[in-house]
Amino acid sequence: MTVYNGVAFLREALRSVLDQSFEDFEFLIVDDASTDESVSLIRSYADERIRLVLNETNMGQAASLNKGLDLASGEYIARLDQDDVCLPERLARQVALLDARSDVCVTCTWEYTIDEKGRKVRDWRSTINDFGAYLATLTLGLCPVWHPSTMFRRVKVLELGGYDPSFAPAEDYDLWTRIALARLSGAIVPEFLVLQRVHGGRQSITRRPVQEANTRRAHEKFIGAFTGDSHIEELGFLLRMEKAFWAKCRSKGEFSEVLGSMNRMTNGMLERFDLSEAEATSFKRSIYRRLGLGVRLSMRARALPAFLFFPLLLGLSPMLVSPLQRLAAFFNRTLPELRYPGRILQSTADRLLGH
Repeated sequence: MTVYNGVAFLREALRSVLDQSFEDFEFLIVDDASTDESVSLIRSYADERIRLVLNETNMGQAASLNKGLDLASGEYIARLDQDDVCLPERLARQVALLDARSDVCVTCTWEYTIDEKGRKVRDWRSTINDFGAYLATLTLGLCPVWHPSTMFRRVKVLELGGYDPSFAPAEDYDLWTRIALARLSGAIVPEFLVLQRVHGGRQSITRRPVQEANTRRAHEKFIGAFTGDSHIEELGFLLRMEKAFWAKCRSKGEFSEVLGSMNRMTNGMLERFDLSEAEATSFKRSIYRRLGLGVRLSMRARALPAFLFFPLLLGLSPMLVSPLQRLAAFFNRTLPELRYPGRILQSTADRLLGH
């Protein structure tokens, strides 16, 4: 079994920031009352850009992020976890994007996932074409930008209230929704510029149930701003394609009520944000690409009897069927890893040898 080595990971993270091609930055490090040798390691670097802030007690990530926001002086904030790694052009590419796009408040980059030994295990790549796509991703309960590689406008995020610790460890998703409510967008630099390290001590693993619950809560708060009816929970289940939806909606009538709620939400978003034709097209395309054509057509086919309505719905929106969704999730996890056959062989050898 590989032992988590926080100080070694921190050393690699520090070096990756200090070696950036873009050099004009303040390196603000908030140590959240660590108990290992992290502080000694940070103090060993003689670089005037480093500014170390020590929390007297453990405040948690969201509160520490807000503390950093309050103390920072730069126009943009780029964040990095202590166990991740920046590639040399990360800051330069993200600064260039924010300088060029006044409509964008937050940006991230493509990311490689690495394991404890620094081996690539998969990659993450996506695109956000415009505000419509950014809005649609949030509406589906997904993060349009990835927190490990984000850079955002400091003043604007402070105006929006920063991170809300009550949603931790899903405070990033909640912040992205408030950026959307301010009619600002996100964007992704289409280059692999951050290595996100996965290990057993990572918060997304140790606090996964809490993270999922708070993401649901933030999502329902967001969509609830556009529909004032009593079906927000069921609508959230549908948009996130959770199997709990079918426990709430067992009949065609119940499903039709949720479709009506979804229609009111969609119209409310189109009206509030005054989406351009291109943005509206992007928004709808992103929604129904994930939910399937069946959900879209079902809004017009609610008059059909149940024995015709449900075959139409599930035949054209098969991912609403839990077994098919689990199968798709399996391939979504597995296929990217097939790009790294050496990693698979090494993992197998590690398990056999007990490493």
